[in-house]
Amino acid sequence: MPKSFIAVLDHEHLENSIFLTSFAKSLAQLGDRKGIIIHGDSPYTDRLIQTGMMREDARLRAIKDLNKRLIGLFADQGIATIGIHGFQKGLVTKKEDSIYVDTKALNALHSTPNLLISNLVEQDGKTVHLPLPQFTKSIEQSMSESEILLFSKNEKDEILISESQHEFTWDDIPKSFAEESIPDEFHNFGHSVKITTANDFTNWPDLKKVTFIR
Repeated sequence: MPKSFIAVLDHEHLENSIFLTSFAKSLAQLGDRKGIIIHGDSPYTDRLIQTGMMREDARLRAIKDLNKRLIGLFADQGIATIGIHGFQKGLVTKKEDSIYVDTKALNALHSTPNLLISNLVEQDGKTVHLPLPQFTKSIEQSMSESEILLFSKNEKDEILISESQHEFTWDDIPKSFAEESIPDEFHNFGHSVKITTANDFTNWPDLKKVTFIR
């Protein structure tokens, strides 16, 4: 059984206030069950671009703002969370085509129940964003006994009462399921993951409504 989770807040879900509130409420119910929450940017980036900002500057601004907003949202639910960016404390560094995660620093930060990390990393002394799927893999590979949780983009999944569990490989996922449920950024993820809902997240690690993709 996994010792911790890596919950991924993807691009579209970061724009969904109902989802985020449900997620925060579930997170509050987890108590001392430890996990890491990671995120990238959201459609907020595009709105900043419309004000005249360059795309990369807008993305960096959006991610930093989102990190603060999520910490505030979690605090409203009474959740103590540490918010950090990947480039801080040398946590995640990109060198050429390789990604390095300071496992010792990650474990030290993860002594608290909840840790929120953005996908902003350090490269040659600069802050750059790492695509969220690549960032997710890097964090998972640096941790022992953890599992990645994505959240279904099919809103009907949140209201269906019946429990359901499915299992696929990345090679045999039904096209309809991929289009309706897997966050767009992760369609070609190719890494073990569980897809669940914000409401069912409260049951982790014994998820009731979950699809496991190997």
